[in-house]
Amino acid sequence: LWIPSSTNIKPQIVDQISAGYFKNFSNNRIKTSFELYYKDMQNLIDYKNGAEISLNELVESELVFGKGRAYGMEFKIEKTSGRLKGWLGYTLAKAERYFEDIQDSWYPAKYDRMHDISIVATYKLSEKLLLSGTWIYYTGDAVTFPTGKYQVEDYTINLYSGRNEERMPDYHRLDLALTWQRKKTDRFESSWNFSIYNVYARKNAYSISFKQNADNALYTEAVKTSLFSIVPSITYNFKF
Repeated sequence: LWIPSSTNIKPQIVDQISAGYFKNFSNNRIKTSFELYYKDMQNLIDYKNGAEISLNELVESELVFGKGRAYGMEFKIEKTSGRLKGWLGYTLAKAERYFEDIQDSWYPAKYDRMHDISIVATYKLSEKLLLSGTWIYYTGDAVTFPTGKYQVEDYTINLYSGRNEERMPDYHRLDLALTWQRKKTDRFESSWNFSIYNVYARKNAYSISFKQNADNALYTEAVKTSLFSIVPSITYNFKF
């Protein structure tokens, strides 16, 4: 839910400090950068365990307040000229939260990702053909999963891990594209683009749910939902 600041909800505050080193090589054809950063966050908001938020006029009573921190390093190297161009970026990071009413220790933020890698490249096959590719990888999001269960009469009650102690599977995929330049003048330009999303059909997890095993009610199984496999597409572009 989106809730504005009020008498009970203070505005969130972030203080950030960063330092970086930037250097170019080979007459600026190769660019590199390296940065370190640290963020301190105050008055963060989250829901307490078991919060009831649907149609709740007193939703502020379901909120808890705490603090956060995020820190890490970012590296990038880029080639800006020649038939082959592109860049590689890597981030090593940590994002954490502390809410005393949830857990009396620091725990991962939902979007905490230790590793994040991007590789982007383009290769000029000819004056009219351009091949491009993108590969991305990042650590799976932090989530809270059930780790056990018990029975109360006819009801099954799940036991959960600490807040965001579990991980979704790591995410990665490769996209490829070929651009065919058809016509280019001072007044008009057109091209065709043929692309393939998720070339090697990686079934990245969109969500993971838990249900009783159909053959044995004593067992619980995890069910992964994936949205896309390979997705080809054709696009016609024009400018005038």
